[in-house]
This record gives sequence, C-alpha cells and structure tokens, in this order.
Amino acid sequence: MERQVILNADDFGLTRGVNAGIVRAYLAGGVTSASLMVNMPGFGDAVRLARALPGLGVGLHFNLTYGRPLSDPKKVPSLVTPDGAFLDGKIPRVRAAADVARELEAQWSRFAKTDLSPTHLDSHQLLHQTDPVIYMVMAEKACRENVPLRRSQVVHPLPNLPQPRMTDTILLDTYGDDEGLQRLRQHLRSLPEGIAEIMCHPGCVDDALREISAWTDIRERELKVFASREVSQALRELGIVPVNYRMVRDRPAPADIPLPVRPAAKAQPVHRRRSAKGRSADGPGGKLPPQKRSRLSRRHGVQNRRWNS
Repeated sequence: MERQVILNADDFGLTRGVNAGIVRAYLAGGVTSASLMVNMPGFGDAVRLARALPGLGVGLHFNLTYGRPLSDPKKVPSLVTPDGAFLDGKIPRVRAAADVARELEAQWSRFAKTDLSPTHLDSHQLLHQTDPVIYMVMAEKACRENVPLRRSQVVHPLPNLPQPRMTDTILLDTYGDDEGLQRLRQHLRSLPEGIAEIMCHPGCVDDALREISAWTDIRERELKVFASREVSQALRELGIVPVNYRMVRDRPAPADIPLPVRPAAKAQPVHRRRSAKGRSADGPGGKLPPQKRSRLSRRHGVQNRRWNS
C-alpha cells in the first residue's frame, strides 16, 4: 500500500493576503488542498482563485468563531454575542445542536452556490475535535453530503456516532520557527501507509488579517516552508503521492449506521485543558506551552509535538 498525503491549507477565504499565500504554496507543490471560510472578507476572491485552479481540492472550513453567522443571529442565540457576532473560541462554550446545525447548513449552502464541489468538511480552530456536539452535527452532515470529515484525535463518548470517510492519520503541527522545514521533512519520512493529512496555515499578512486574527507573522513563516521547492522534492524522494480529499471521497464508505434523531436538548459544556494562565488550548490566542502540548498530543494520538488551529 502506497503512502499518500493531503497538504491542506486552512483559512482559505479569510483575507486576500491569506488566499495569495495559499495559492503560492499550491503552485509550488507544497499544498494540495484548502479549507474555505465562506463568511469572511476574502471569500469571493478565494472562489475566483479556486475556479482557476481545478487541481486544488477545496472543502468547507466550518467557522463558528470569526466574524458573523450567515444565519439570522436571533435564530442561533447560543453562537453569538448580543450584537450578533460569533462568540470567540478562547473559552469553552455551550452551543445548542440545533443552532450549530442551522449555521452549518447556511455555510454549506453558500459554498454550494459557488458551483465549486466541496471535497471535504472540517472546522475552524478544530471545534469538532473539542466539542462533541459540533462533531455529531458535522459527522451527520458529512455522511449526508457524502464528503470526508477531517479526522479527530478525540473519541467522543456519544452513542451511534455516524461514520463519515476520513483520512487514515492526521498531523497537527506548526511550522513557523527556524526548524519548520526540517520538522515537516521528518513528518513526511515517518508517514505510515495510507492517506494522511498535514494541516498548515500559509498566508501573506495584509491589513484585513491584522484586524481579524492574532495569527499574522506565523502565516508568512509557514508560507516560506510550504512554498519551498524542497517540499515537492522531498515527496518525490520519499515516494509519497500528493493528493487531495477527492481521493478520500472516492473510497468505499464505512458500514452504514442510521443517523440518530437528536432530541431538542441543550448542549453540555465541554471542559478543555487550560494553560497555567487560563487560556484555552485550541485557538490562536490560547496556545499551550510546548511541554503541555506534547502531553496533550500523546494523550489524543496526535503524531507530532505541537498543534494549533
């Protein structure tokens, strides 16, 4: 069995600068797939670019923490602040399943109207990994739409979980330090047989990004890694086949499991590991110290020493 890898750039559509960086990495052979945010200012530009690059797989980056919902805020009260903006992802939230499902449908519908075909479904800041309610809603949607869902390292203790298609493994890491390229090469050398996903966040910093996200300079440092010709060279040398999520989508589906009918109940709060300073472990504003990230990664099966969202 050969080794295949999806090199997925998150936050496509966030801003025009982020889009430009992702496309540069794709043209260099360091990115094969991207996840599209449909409620952010770079959305239209990203759609234009994706139409011109049919080889780039593009999935939905379901977003519940940046900007405003596409749904009427009054109809998704557990997702928004009093002024109608999304609640941030820095602390645990109680999100109602019905509100999550409504907003997911709205974002999926906007994507579908572009005439692009979503190759997969994942979430901004890995919310489907940290929140079992979000995971259930997204897994059901992935099964109904017959698209893969990004693999979660956390096994949620929920009955009758749907079984969407997924990659065999996923590597969650950052590549913005001086050893980023070296570490990426090591990840590639250690890939097991099957299909793996490597997540990244390349991009160019622009004024719009500075207003939205604390993740700025690290995107340009990751762009330097993933736009390097050394990535495609390493893939060739190691005999690893670069693919996108279409390869996962075309796999045989897992055994069919009837989708559950959810009662109209409130979501339960999800308690996440917090750092010594009280910051959450899963957002650009809440990174764990390296030693704690390492322990968390080992506990949840992440095959690397740090991760981010």
